[in-house]
Amino acid sequence: MGLIARALEMGGIATAVVAWNGGRIRLVRVPRVVITRLERGVAFGRSGDEAQQRRVLEATLALLARDAPIEPVYLDERLEGG
Repeated sequence: MGLIARALEMGGIATAVVAWNGGRIRLVRVPRVVITRLERGVAFGRSGDEAQQRRVLEATLALLARDAPIEPVYLDERLEGG
């Protein structure tokens, strides 16, 4: 996903990526990325948790207004009990 985002950016298309695994995504140097503490398959939030999903989405969309590249944005979103 990160390499695709970089290629699109080179073509003039702004991208923003949501990731749950900051270690791997940082290696690719994605132009705009939000990293959560959630798990694989739920990078946008728990199923049915609209408030959490909205927070992740709004943080991600806010990146599109900024010039790339920028440092990763870390959200302290996590699953309950995590």
